[in-house]
Amino acid sequence: MADNETITKLKLLSSHSEAGNVRTFVFEASGLTWIAGQAQAYTLPHIGKKEAENQRWFTIASSPNDGEIHVSTRVSQSKFKQALNAMKPGDEIEAHGIEGDFTWEGESTEPVVLVAGGIGITPFRSILKSRQSDGKRLNATLLYFNRDKNVTFQDELDAIRARNSELRIEIVIGEEISADAIIRRVPQSAQQLVYLSGPEPMVEKIGSGLRDQSVSIKQDWFPGYDEKTY
Repeated sequence: MADNETITKLKLLSSHSEAGNVRTFVFEASGLTWIAGQAQAYTLPHIGKKEAENQRWFTIASSPNDGEIHVSTRVSQSKFKQALNAMKPGDEIEAHGIEGDFTWEGESTEPVVLVAGGIGITPFRSILKSRQSDGKRLNATLLYFNRDKNVTFQDELDAIRARNSELRIEIVIGEEISADAIIRRVPQSAQQLVYLSGPEPMVEKIGSGLRDQSVSIKQDWFPGYDEKTY
């Protein structure tokens, strides 16, 4: 972190379970502004001896219009995740560095393809909610691969789809994610911009496979997950 970077303390308002071991932590926004799809760094000091153990980057799962910061993550046995899960309303977390270009901005009516692997759904929740709130078109296909039937944001996605006839959502349970599987299920991927979000190894492998087939992509990846834990 740069020495002159501003640190903001965010107060936890509440937390709740989503599906499986995914939990959402709701923080006050404290005047912060961001673009749907961006991420922020969060620090809980004194968890570990190394600074890297005390900090994690999370995509902001809430829309900028929500007036809250939502962090949705799988609660693992890592020291950071356990400390985050132990927070009570009123406790504070340090935050800094909102950034990222995994965003669908502007008034473009060109259709896009959104591909999520498990917890990689979080930026798409923010993006879809934000565009709906702003009255923008949701001319997109969301292909959502999940390892089991515990589908995060299922009800919210169903509600957004019901209000936006252009939006197509397909949820794929327990199948291997690959470039070929994406193109087979969404043939227009070859001609449209593909947003790909999920665990880092998946995004690197599939992103390479899509580029080999001349598919234009934007990528967002989540460290600490693999094909078994996404």
